[in-house]
Amino acid sequence: MRKQNSIQVNYVFSQKKMRISLKKKRNIKANDFSLTGQIKSLKRNDIVDFESSLERDYIYLLEFDDNVRSYYEQPLKIEFQDRYYIPDFYVEYWNGVKEVIEIKYDIDLIENASNYIAKFKAADEFCNINGMTFRILTEKDLRNDYLYNIKFLNAVLIRHTSNDSEYFNEFELLEQNMKALKRTTINKLLDISTSCELKRAELIQYLWLMVIHKKVKTDLSKKLNMESEIWI
Repeated sequence: MRKQNSIQVNYVFSQKKMRISLKKKRNIKANDFSLTGQIKSLKRNDIVDFESSLERDYIYLLEFDDNVRSYYEQPLKIEFQDRYYIPDFYVEYWNGVKEVIEIKYDIDLIENASNYIAKFKAADEFCNINGMTFRILTEKDLRNDYLYNIKFLNAVLIRHTSNDSEYFNEFELLEQNMKALKRTTINKLLDISTSCELKRAELIQYLWLMVIHKKVKTDLSKKLNMESEIWI
């Protein structure tokens, strides 16, 4: 059974107090014009809905970001001029920052600008009054080498279903060699860890898991490859 998350918060808008629940305000249905679906959220221990591939990509980023405390899709119903607007996401960070996020393709913003002016103005006013930030993100903000790396590492995590304790020796080997090298490349770490090609292919999977769990660091803003620098 799906867990229902609901957080009640008092917000002020247009000089009136509104009691808003961070519970999905609109059901997302499959359609012929955009990719819709669901992602299992480890951060929320819940199912998250998306209604475009761009929203899906943003969820990948939220899930990987340790600074994100919680997030909700279709979270707020902001009323204005006898109409209402439901932004795509509400995000709260561990440092207390709160954001309301709209995800749009750049071409959509350009071609349909007149349809969004009043909605975005209402969202901006709502956020200013209530100590939040309203942001609009497009594919130019989200789709880059960092996203590529996050999706790749997420795929590795999904494939890895065994108990980590079963591979203690492999993790210990990589960790010991990393401590000796301190800063190196993926290729060099594997070179000193084994001369067996099959073992090398096995170890690289464990190394990616160490990157996922932040036991090994690398620059995720650059597309990962075997010459990527890694350090501890």
